[in-house]
Amino acid sequence: MDAKKHNTNIVNQFSKQASAYTSITSHSDSLDKLIAISSASRSDKVLDIACGSGIVACEFAKYTSHVTGIDMTQRMLEEAKKLQAKRSLTNVTWQIGDVESLPYEDDSFSIVISRFGFHHFIDPFKVLSEMKRVCKPGGKVLVVDVSLPDSKIKNYNEMEKNRDNSHVAALSLTEFSNLFERLGFKSLNTDFYSMQIGLKEQLKASYPNDANALESMIIADLGVNDLGINVTKLDDEYFLHYPIHIFSLEN
Repeated sequence: MDAKKHNTNIVNQFSKQASAYTSITSHSDSLDKLIAISSASRSDKVLDIACGSGIVACEFAKYTSHVTGIDMTQRMLEEAKKLQAKRSLTNVTWQIGDVESLPYEDDSFSIVISRFGFHHFIDPFKVLSEMKRVCKPGGKVLVVDVSLPDSKIKNYNEMEKNRDNSHVAALSLTEFSNLFERLGFKSLNTDFYSMQIGLKEQLKASYPNDANALESMIIADLGVNDLGINVTKLDDEYFLHYPIHIFSLEN
């Protein structure tokens, strides 16, 4: 995959999604769980990579000394600045940049986090290597994203590539485990939550290649779960339940 073309695709996709992203209530699910797992305190300096509209960065800023958010999409950072102003936070810095080559010195942060970014990365190993490099010894690296058993990955990725053409691939639980092992982290702890979103809300906030095919694919998975998102129906509304894993790694 051509990296330059892919990065342009990401910027185009998330420039369109920017204004609606923060308004999706499920995107703020379980932030308290992330804070607890990270043991965030006023002594911490945090880096949020592929920070998007700043939801995670602004939450960590309430508990830590300073947070830096880096993303390649200007429109997303504009939304992040709005959220920062709304919450009257003064200890957050935003930066345009490429997460495969972070513009920070070694050992610069005590907590480095990526939420919902890894499925967009062409080279997850390179990104995680950079996260490890800029994290202090004894610090924590948190990776939060959809992860599924190997048997569900193919169909899930087919669905997501239709919904969001900047999607590269969700990593299976096996692939994440292998990735962490290759980089030699001292320890790994895993947690989980299910992120529920209504199908109508998801479609409204997305720019799929074929909206009708996407909707049909999801509805057909009710009671089947080949996609790994446990589609349910209540009254006339369908709901998707994304399996979100939190990987906490000690550097």
